[in-house]
Amino acid sequence: MDNKIPISSCLLRGALRRCPQCGKGNLFQSYLKRREFCDHCGESFEGLEAEDGPTCLTIAITAHLVIPLLILLESKTSLSYAMESFILCLFTIICVLLILPIAKGAFIAFLWLIRKNKV
Repeated sequence: MDNKIPISSCLLRGALRRCPQCGKGNLFQSYLKRREFCDHCGESFEGLEAEDGPTCLTIAITAHLVIPLLILLESKTSLSYAMESFILCLFTIICVLLILPIAKGAFIAFLWLIRKNKV
């Protein structure tokens, strides 16, 4: 298959946790465990390890969401510190759980794209 996939399409497919090649097969077999190959087109994902990149991106995005919430809670509400802490911790956990698989999918898709363009 010689047709080039645009970077934006490839990253979007990965962020949606789909195969970067066909966009139909699943990239993960569970929450964060990568498949060895696409269950739709058979594309291999072997050796595509995202390492710490998705984690760093998740932390950066989450921090940029949590800090404004903290400022808002401090300046506009009169909640107790315990209630603010509870809200911030819950919000942080939800953000991390939602963002991490998206970031990992995008990183794996980008690594796949780099590997495909080298060959």
